[in-house]
Amino acid sequence: MYKFLRIANPMQNALIKAPPSSGLGLDILKKIEAIVPAARLESAFAALGELGLGGFTYYESRGRGQIPRPEIHSGRGTSTYRPEFNVNATIVIVTKDSMVDKVISAILDSTSSGLAGEGKIFASDVDDVIDIGSKQRGEGAL
Repeated sequence: MYKFLRIANPMQNALIKAPPSSGLGLDILKKIEAIVPAARLESAFAALGELGLGGFTYYESRGRGQIPRPEIHSGRGTSTYRPEFNVNATIVIVTKDSMVDKVISAILDSTSSGLAGEGKIFASDVDDVIDIGSKQRGEGAL
């Protein structure tokens, strides 16, 4: 994976393509977003805690995929309905590139039962991270 760097020279407005191992001091950071069933959130927390990550964020989310939605009894139990969306949780983690495979494996091992429609994991590049309190940038902000 290559990073593009803008050359800080007023006479020259160009981009250079620099590989991560170029020694230019690049902190390669990744954002991992995992959408998992809400019932498996605690097992995902335990698995991620064992990796020693600095932290992560999660929030409740709803979606519709391949997994069947449960039938819910309403009122006095005389009628049932299927909700339009499943209740999920989205976990957001920003970490070093070297930890991505470990984080994804931990999430998969702790939340997957092998059935279709259990969720998705997305990994994307992060250009910069800034800690609001300390004003640190890059990997130090994690």
